Amino acid sequence: MKASLLDLDQLLEEEVLLHEGLRDELAFECEKDGELGGTEFLKLQQRKYNLVARIENLETRRENKVRELAREWNETSEELTLSRIISKVEEDEAAVFQGRFNGLKALVEEIRHLAKESGQNAQARLKAVEATLSVVGEAARVHPTYSDAGKIRQRPPTFKNTSA
Repeated sequence: MKASLLDLDQLLEEEVLLHEGLRDELAFECEKDGELGGTEFLKLQQRKYNLVARIENLETRRENKVRELAREWNETSEELTLSRIISKVEEDEAAVFQGRFNGLKALVEEIRHLAKESGQNAQARLKAVEATLSVVGEAARVHPTYSDAGKIRQRPPTFKNTSA
């Protein structure tokens, strides 16, 4: 493999590893849904943020490498996709790049699925918290309160039907 193709392969290999790390963090988050304490949850979020930042940095480096390769092949970088690179290189090189490409596509799909599941779990917890707060708020209205004049007064309960 030429140096540019080797560099591109190494970048793609790193990208696969980082995407695997992000997938694993999201899977952990889904598995531990609602069980993590605040500190643990914040640490998890920071790890995911760091992985995404590293992936973005690597993606920029990959785009630069593709531009370099496009200049070497007298092509425009916009048209030089990974699929096009695969079609232009020798069979053994193509197999390596096709494997990386397939791996990345599968990982991105897994990440999308896990991120959606995690988001749905968070929405469900938020709805439960809002329902609980509504019930607590209604219960607080039943207790005696002081009027502006400083006298105790009773307020009738106004419970709503909510589901947690």
